[in-house]
Amino acid sequence: MEGAGLENKDISAVIFDIDGTLVDTFEVYQNVFNQGIAPYGVAPVAQEILREYLAKGLSLRQILQNIFPGPIDNETYAACRTDIINRFKEAELDEVKPFPGAEELLGHLQQKGIKIGVATGRVSSCEDEWIRFARLGLDRYISAIVTSKEVQNRKPAPDVIIECARKLNVPPENCIAIGDTVSDIIAARRAGSMVAAVTTGHEDEELLLKEGPDILFHSLSDLIVYLERNL
Repeated sequence: MEGAGLENKDISAVIFDIDGTLVDTFEVYQNVFNQGIAPYGVAPVAQEILREYLAKGLSLRQILQNIFPGPIDNETYAACRTDIINRFKEAELDEVKPFPGAEELLGHLQQKGIKIGVATGRVSSCEDEWIRFARLGLDRYISAIVTSKEVQNRKPAPDVIIECARKLNVPPENCIAIGDTVSDIIAARRAGSMVAAVTTGHEDEELLLKEGPDILFHSLSDLIVYLERNL
């Protein structure tokens, strides 16, 4: 654990990112992404390249435009997007799992009376995300979910965090926003929230530390230990 710390802060809510923070989706997503682009003659995208694109908060269309040899028309984009999304929905039923310690952490926060929200860069509907969290057995801990579909600007803009704090009825400054990328850190800081980063996702630890989160954790289990001592 590194950073300035969150001791003696007035914490009423914790707002989580999803991918790379609560849920381990990267390898599954990489597989279905490369399957989805293969019919268009595009070479598979290496793990480190796709991680970089996701860490920057690029939309699927922006990622595809970076790897396709020329401009993508709307019809091609829509077909490719639908294929990737459908492949992911099918694969995640059996292959996507929460990170170790996720349920224990959410249960600990709930017992402490801390509200729990989710603010994700995904552009899926909130209804879809509630279904996913129900499948994972985590929905009972969560009070609000906001996706990028509901706001004007994606991370690193603060929109999803601000909207999630509003739904939780907690001022952003009384929220800890937890994510795994530089975009997550920037979004949390712009929202005026306390900032926690985890090294479980897309981003290099050194890059996360350069953005100056209040605290950095190497696992959700580390976060449980920290909160037990400080909440």
